[in-house]
Amino acid sequence: MKIIPVPVRSDNYSYIILSSPSQVEGDERQKACFVDPYDLDKVRKVAQEEYGIRDEDVVGCLTTHHHHDHSGGNEDFAKAYPNLPIWGGSDKCPKMTKQLQHGSTFDLLPNVTVKCYGTPCHTQDSICYYLEDKRDEAELAKLGQGLKEGKDGEKKRGVMTGDTLFISGCGRFFEGSAEEMNKALNQTLASLPPTTLVYCGHEYTKSNVAFSAAVLPDHAPIQNLIRDVQNQRNGGVTTGIYTIADEKLHNVFMRLQDPAVRARVGGKDEVDTMIKLREAKNSGSLQANI
Repeated sequence: MKIIPVPVRSDNYSYIILSSPSQVEGDERQKACFVDPYDLDKVRKVAQEEYGIRDEDVVGCLTTHHHHDHSGGNEDFAKAYPNLPIWGGSDKCPKMTKQLQHGSTFDLLPNVTVKCYGTPCHTQDSICYYLEDKRDEAELAKLGQGLKEGKDGEKKRGVMTGDTLFISGCGRFFEGSAEEMNKALNQTLASLPPTTLVYCGHEYTKSNVAFSAAVLPDHAPIQNLIRDVQNQRNGGVTTGIYTIADEKLHNVFMRLQDPAVRARVGGKDEVDTMIKLREAKNSGSLQANI
């Protein structure tokens, strides 16, 4: 599968998930699913003009949560594709036709499966979608651009995290608690295979790593991420580049047991540290100059 980020609004990402032509028995055309297509015209245009996706090749729409900057394209999707499913975690997601919950699994595209992980906190209907191509890496490496960095490389596994997990950061606790975010990040998402690529809902990496660097100024993985940002790795598009294993190293919200993180914010335990990290990030009181 290929996972194509499409920038929308000022800093959001929508996505196009593509099957490979050879995945479709008797049909050499690719199939596609859209994720949070806030600007449907733009997402549709990228799919059509850059990847040859016709309207009949689209299979549905995944919604990570109900906030308008993610679900705001659902009504347009329903008009454009009236017979296709719109998946989501609650009926707060506009035009949702198939409600999902933690543990839901289904075949999304030929050879691509999805498993749903409920991650309530930013919103209570937040769902992270774990995508996996059922073929092995050797077979995928033979296709197209192979398993390589960037949008056009074949991908074995990835997770759509919406506004729960960002690169070196996490979402605000709008509808939940620090306990819920700790569970979402450090139990639910941390349990995914370490090579899972993180596809987040916003390009917030520069401000996130500036905060992480203020918390752990001498931590090598954070300094590596800073260099990536400064050098505009992958053209400055950081989504789909870093893995769950990377986040455990350069994301302070996933390092709540680190004594240095706790000491920096005065955290007593994991949940208290999560609270104090989020408060410090919200207030802007900790920010390195990068």
